[in-house]
Amino acid sequence: MTDRSAVPYWAETPTGIVTVEGGHYHTTEADLRVFAPQVLDRYGLDELLAMSTTWYRLPTAMGILTFIGLLPVSALWQAAAIALSVWLFAAVVSPSTVFFSVVRPLRWISHPVVQGLLYVLVLSILAAEGRLSAVLVGLIGFVVFRWQLLDRIASPAVGILRRPLSSLPAQDAILRNLMVRAALKHGYSVGGTDAMQQRIISIMNHRRSPRT
Repeated sequence: MTDRSAVPYWAETPTGIVTVEGGHYHTTEADLRVFAPQVLDRYGLDELLAMSTTWYRLPTAMGILTFIGLLPVSALWQAAAIALSVWLFAAVVSPSTVFFSVVRPLRWISHPVVQGLLYVLVLSILAAEGRLSAVLVGLIGFVVFRWQLLDRIASPAVGILRRPLSSLPAQDAILRNLMVRAALKHGYSVGGTDAMQQRIISIMNHRRSPRT
C-alpha cells in the first residue's frame, strides 16, 4: 500500500512537472498519457521521473568514477583532464541516447554512499602511500562533481554542443527518450514525438513569457 502521509514525489505547476529532487519537466501527466499511455500505466509517473533523474545524473557518475579510477595510476592533470572530457561527452550525448536497461544499474552506482565509499577507499590508499597531493586533488574533484559545479559553470557550452542532437532541455529529452525505449521494450505504441516536442516547447515559451 502507498503511504498517503509521504510527501508526493512530483507536482504539476503552470510551467510543467517539478520533482522533490529538483527536476523540472516541461510537460504534464495528461500530455504523457497521450504520448505513451501503456508505458505510464506499466511504470507509473513516479518511477518514470525517478529513472529520468537517474539518467540525468549519468555525466556526474561517469566523471566521478573515471576520476577516482585514474587518480592512483595517472598523473593528476591527466586524471582530471580525462574525467572532465568524459563528463563533457556524457553531458552532451546522454540525453539523446537513453538505454533503458542501463538505468537500474546506473541508479546503484550513482548512489552517493557507493561513490563516497569508493572515494574513501582510494583516498585512504593514496594517503597510506604518502601521496597527499593526490588526496587533496581527489577531495576537490569529489566536491566539484558531487556538488554539480561543472553543470552550473559549463551548462551554456553544453547546451550549444547539444543543440544539433536535440532542441529540448536535457531532462525533457531524457524523459521522452526513456518512454520511447520502454515502449519499444514492451511492444507498446507511442504518440508522435514531434507533437510531444512541440508541446514541451509551448510550455517552455509559456514559462518565459512576461506576466501581465
